[in-house]
Amino acid sequence: MSGIERFAQHLSKFKGVEHFVLTRNDGQLVTHNLPDPDDLASLVTLCGLSALAIRKTIGFSQFKHLICACAEHRSLIIFPLDKYFLGIRQKADANQAELIDGVNRFLQRLIVSHKAAG
Repeated sequence: MSGIERFAQHLSKFKGVEHFVLTRNDGQLVTHNLPDPDDLASLVTLCGLSALAIRKTIGFSQFKHLICACAEHRSLIIFPLDKYFLGIRQKADANQAELIDGVNRFLQRLIVSHKAAG
């Protein structure tokens, strides 16, 4: 199993994740769990790039996540990950704070293990 497949499998197990897409910052789709991911992948990339630009313009030190509130409490949460953006469509009954915390911890472990391997 490739690293991307393990990444996708792990994300699918998170309580509260309905759908996800991982894109490169140039818009290239890396992995997803949708039958037709193109629209969500484009949205995640554009929102992620815009959030980075806003962060730079305003002078914030970091961009941890962006929440796009959606109907029925099914928000879209976008996380930056080096040259990638992870977009997660939250399930309606999910605890958003717990989901964000769990995904952030997962991404931090990836960053640490990548630096150790590199």
